Amino acid sequence: MTQTAAPARSTPALLAAIPAAVGVVVALTVAIVQYALIDGGQTKKLTGLDAFLGLPNVAISVILFALFLTWFIGLAAGALYNRALWLGAIVVAAIGAIYEVLAVILNFSPTAIVLVLAAIAVVLFTILGQRGATGDVPPVAMSDRPKAFGIVLVLAGLAGLTAAYNLSLDKVTVILSPGSGLNCNVSIVVQCGKNLGSWQGSLFGFPNPLIGLGGYAVVLLIGVATLTGVRYPRWWWVTFNIGVMGATAFICFLIYSSVFTIATLCLWCSLVWLVTIPTFWLVTIRNLKVGNLAVGPRATRFWSGAYSWTPIITLVCYAIIFLLFEVVLNLLARL
Repeated sequence: MTQTAAPARSTPALLAAIPAAVGVVVALTVAIVQYALIDGGQTKKLTGLDAFLGLPNVAISVILFALFLTWFIGLAAGALYNRALWLGAIVVAAIGAIYEVLAVILNFSPTAIVLVLAAIAVVLFTILGQRGATGDVPPVAMSDRPKAFGIVLVLAGLAGLTAAYNLSLDKVTVILSPGSGLNCNVSIVVQCGKNLGSWQGSLFGFPNPLIGLGGYAVVLLIGVATLTGVRYPRWWWVTFNIGVMGATAFICFLIYSSVFTIATLCLWCSLVWLVTIPTFWLVTIRNLKVGNLAVGPRATRFWSGAYSWTPIITLVCYAIIFLLFEVVLNLLARL
């Protein structure tokens, strides 16, 4: 049966989403500009908080604001968060605000002030949201929570964020310290440096990992919410499915490029592939199974049975990728 959400409290939630949206746009824009300055040679070294992190601090800001943009849009869609989730959100928002204050102190700029104000607004709206939501969430039985589905989303979100962060870090290292060896450079075939330096590594004019920082933050939040029994409306899952499908198409292009053009295997990239593939199959087949994607009763029954085959389907995809690298690049012999 299709899961439904409670009626949306749209106006306050959408109002709260505004500072988070501003944060995403500003942080992503500044990160793109800063990476362009680094890539173009205008930035010779990192300073302040950037130097401590090893990459522009606004790249981390993308994660923070993407989380809360998703949080408040989910609230506007009718999702009901329990008290524990709200308290967790307040803690994360407070840590994010402290982080942005440090960024202003150590890397002062007008855009840093904007991000601080946006972070403070997020904290205030989150506190107000928690006060208004206390006691209005009906309990959800553990049997009604898709635990395996939620766990996969959480693991995919964490792994994707880890890979995106390390790729963002390595991108800066490759440019500012070209003589430094990257941990992911294992051999002439297994390495990240060549991938990061290729045009495919910045397909939209900026490093691909910046997309992953925001995208996998969304996956992580939806996974945590699913595990705690939060229910989203049908359109939410369809939109999420479209996003995951786009990510899968993107990694298919990158896999093809790695095999036939760049001729290397990037370890952090492969981690992204490993988690995106099962996420795509689980989200898509589950949407078909529960009726979020209208396919008819007979097809719904088929996909209900196919859902348990997701691990096998995923392993087949892994095997195809491995065979491509082995046949074309003789991977095992050249490790």
